[in-house]
Amino acid sequence: MARSSKSAFLGSPSNIKETTDRSMFERILDALPDGVLVTDGERGVVYANEAFARHWRIPQRMMQLGDELSMLDFVTDSLCNPKEFHDEVERLYNSEESASSEVVLKDGRVFSRRSVPAYKDGALAGRIWIFTDITEARSASTDALTGVRNRRAYLRDFPAFVQAQDCGLLRSVALLDIDNFKGYNDTYGHAAGDEVLQRIGEILICHLPNADDLVFRMGGDEFLLACHIPGEVDVFSFFETIRRSISDLAIPHTQNAPWGIVTTSMGLDTFRSPESPVDMFEAADAALYQAKSLGRNRLIMRTSKAASDGAADPAVLEPHETRLLQQP
Repeated sequence: MARSSKSAFLGSPSNIKETTDRSMFERILDALPDGVLVTDGERGVVYANEAFARHWRIPQRMMQLGDELSMLDFVTDSLCNPKEFHDEVERLYNSEESASSEVVLKDGRVFSRRSVPAYKDGALAGRIWIFTDITEARSASTDALTGVRNRRAYLRDFPAFVQAQDCGLLRSVALLDIDNFKGYNDTYGHAAGDEVLQRIGEILICHLPNADDLVFRMGGDEFLLACHIPGEVDVFSFFETIRRSISDLAIPHTQNAPWGIVTTSMGLDTFRSPESPVDMFEAADAALYQAKSLGRNRLIMRTSKAASDGAADPAVLEPHETRLLQQP
């Protein structure tokens, strides 16, 4: 257990005032399997249990120094989406908001993160952070090869995503397929094909790290992505960045002419109001089929009437670019 000498222990959000109670509270936290960090209003580390250091693999010397900013820099290096994690930490400091989310680490582990304000004498005095390793719990719904959700998770989670009420954000469903993947396996072997699938899984996880983002391996070389798109984000660019990140790996694929590297095709649909899971899957599948028919290595987007502000003229663009269709 690490504890700073420059600040008294804050106690629980409801205030633990007696010394004996504080000691008992600390002993309870020391025994927890969850990682617990308590910081004061000046970002000093008031308390951190051994599980916190173990979860994040923080060196003992850093724990003894009790510098919260150094710890933050250290842990963000291990995350798939460090900027989002860092921004959320900064947002919550000096806030009385309670928050929870999931964070994905580069080594494949997944933590549940909970944060609540800490009070002293009725005034806001810091924050309590609790980290739980939920990797094993997620494994039953995770594809062992790629690390993304499996088809079992798709059957459970995808309908809830599509049928949820409009939250004010654009929602998207995309199907991604590796171009000429059978030819890749025939040429380089299935072990090499598995490595390609693993690398694609890593890219998808890092681009969609939020708890609300859904990435499923549907089977073989097909993946389904479902996520909310903030208003300031261009949906075309968002998914095209994902697709190009895969081709940027420049993995040789002699059976994928004319490019000679591993490429992917993607079909995408967007919507706002609750929709049928079957209809949304079929819309993305139809867009993917068209991407394949037009020569592969491209993104095709369909926009539902509920998501678009106006009709867009169909236009066939060059490979690597997007095509916008108005869904009937």
